[in-house]
Amino acid sequence: MRYIMVSLLCVMVAGCGTQWQKKFVRKKAANAPGQVFVYEPKEYQNKPNAEIYQASFLYWKAWQQELVERLGDNKKRDSSSFDEALKNLDEMKNCLNEAKRAELDVYMRKIAALSEDYKANDYDTIRAHQLRQDLSRLSLAIDKSFRYNAVKNFIK
Repeated sequence: MRYIMVSLLCVMVAGCGTQWQKKFVRKKAANAPGQVFVYEPKEYQNKPNAEIYQASFLYWKAWQQELVERLGDNKKRDSSSFDEALKNLDEMKNCLNEAKRAELDVYMRKIAALSEDYKANDYDTIRAHQLRQDLSRLSLAIDKSFRYNAVKNFIK
């Protein structure tokens, strides 16, 4: 015990303690020159309405299918699925002429009403199943009336 105390005292007196501390302390990084960002405006080409319509239709179909298959599992996910489906229908509507816009607007109002009803109320399994059936019927009607081949002449 005495030897340990003596050796510890010798180490501290000899100055090795500060060397050990320096060994394990990180050194500050040298001031490296920062990156210089140059912002140049870039002109983007707008996609044609037909391409936007097709992409929005596919996205809407995916979100609608998600609603039909999983409605009632998670209220937050269902709410965002309703919102995304309506957003994609709105993008589709912006690509159409006035006659088809009015027709799509009817379906959008029905889905929005179902969405508001779903968000406002708690659904049990029976009511959720009925809502799924309503959404499935709307999905089939929209798919039939607004697939690209049926509306390609009505796209602006």
